[in-house]
Amino acid sequence: MGIKFGEIDATQILDNEFRVKFTAFLVEWLFDNNPQLKKPTPEEIKALQEAVIKELQKKYPNSGIKLQQ
Repeated sequence: MGIKFGEIDATQILDNEFRVKFTAFLVEWLFDNNPQLKKPTPEEIKALQEAVIKELQKKYPNSGIKLQQ
């Protein structure tokens, strides 16, 4: 077992950061190389962010996770 920050394991943090950065680079590449793709509106992005926060709050109920503006 690795070092923990509250309920969150440090190795999981690094793994998640890698996955997030990879996914962000992949999405950026897809949009850059496929101009015909429909990009999400600011409202759609906000809805996606809120959905992700709700999932994280379920997984880590004691961490006080909130969406920062």
